[in-house]
Amino acid sequence: MSEPDDVGKEVWKRWILEAIHKIRSQKQRPSVERICHAIRQHHNYHEDVVSERLERAVREGAVLKVYNKGQSSYKDPGGLQSKVLRLSPDCDVSRAVAKAVRELGERDGSTLRTIEKHLRQAYQVTVEPDVDVRTLLRAGAKRAVARGLLINHAGAYKATDRPLTSTGERTPKKKLSQDQAEKKHSQGGVPVCTECLGTDVRNRQGVAEALICCSQCKSYAHPSCLDLLEHLTHSVIKVCLI
Repeated sequence: MSEPDDVGKEVWKRWILEAIHKIRSQKQRPSVERICHAIRQHHNYHEDVVSERLERAVREGAVLKVYNKGQSSYKDPGGLQSKVLRLSPDCDVSRAVAKAVRELGERDGSTLRTIEKHLRQAYQVTVEPDVDVRTLLRAGAKRAVARGLLINHAGAYKATDRPLTSTGERTPKKKLSQDQAEKKHSQGGVPVCTECLGTDVRNRQGVAEALICCSQCKSYAHPSCLDLLEHLTHSVIKVCLI
């Protein structure tokens, strides 16, 4: 069996990244077991040797190790550099910090130093002039703690179970059903004109006008209130007679 020092660091890095890319192309999670199996298919090394080389690559920043739902996986930092993180004096990095802590998954919590290192691996970080990165990250961590995304213990931060998307972001409004939309634009069950707020309008001939209904927003209106010509109302699909 080959010894671990037979090849150099760069060769191991290439083998590991090739294994990660292969596993991801198969729509699988690049776990340590799968990476070991992929490398041992072509190179005769013991699993312990591959695992040790993998962790060494993580420490050197050649491979990014992340945690998700208690499971660890490995990524190619070079493939993540398309994501840009711009650090300006007034930006809020609380969500990025909380996400980094969650991906690091350190048992004793993550320090600002390890958080910064992880962010620089996971993003293409651009820093504006007069920005102190450590101070900005500290402020972001404090906001994340205040929002319940992180907890601070002895200078280290740990992730909570609160979803990252609940940090004050607005949730999209639910689309109203057709019945709800029609009820919204009615009065006592009777449709009303959104322009005049009435139900009974007579045209110049003294004939009661029909309410026309918008197919998109389901609101009603009299043609005369919308300054529509009489011949245009015939092209409206839905008509409600009062």
